[in-house]
Amino acid sequence: MKYNQKTKIFVAGSDTNVGKTYIANNLLKCIISHGYTVTPFKPVETGCKKINKKLIPNDAQKFFLSINKTIDLDEINPYRFVDPISPTKAMILAKKRVFLRNYLKKIDKLQKSDFLLIEGAGGMFSPIARDGLNIDLVEKIQGSVLLVVEDKVGAINQTLLNLESFKKRKVKLIGIVLNRKLKVVPKGMNNLKEIKRYTKIPIFQTYNSNVKSNSSVFVKLFNLMLS
Repeated sequence: MKYNQKTKIFVAGSDTNVGKTYIANNLLKCIISHGYTVTPFKPVETGCKKINKKLIPNDAQKFFLSINKTIDLDEINPYRFVDPISPTKAMILAKKRVFLRNYLKKIDKLQKSDFLLIEGAGGMFSPIARDGLNIDLVEKIQGSVLLVVEDKVGAINQTLLNLESFKKRKVKLIGIVLNRKLKVVPKGMNNLKEIKRYTKIPIFQTYNSNVKSNSSVFVKLFNLMLS
């Protein structure tokens, strides 16, 4: 399999619920606004709602709408589960067997575009298949990673742990996004400045509740993906 999208970007999280979908979806819109083609892919999603006997994925549905429904939702997100737990555990409870090779086959059949934008499930070392983790899938497709970290107390540790893991596994990290979801942060907290002391990887600050202030950041991320 060649997985012949021109540029493969894997939007990963330092943990679950850090804002991966928010970042990925806005980056998706930014790519389109610059006249490039992009195929979004969410390999597996848990915590889906059942509507008219069909499971509807919350995250992948946003991608589906952002590309004006030009790619079938089942292609964007082929595997879905009701239970809001780790994909592997959800598979076991549903008596389904999904392996990394299944994702690779789905990717190979996707519409070919300038960019393939993949959003993982949970953190990079969260299980995503019966036989592998998010980081294993990244290695298989030889993609580049954009790491999303929630900007809160503990962000420095989570970021540096991921950096060490990527270095050990020889995964290409193109950028780090510190996504602030908190409206009020502890006095004196400046994770952006502190993390920059430990790495030369480009770091960007976004605010989950203010899309307008983030627009320039998404343009910078887009240019980073082009380089």
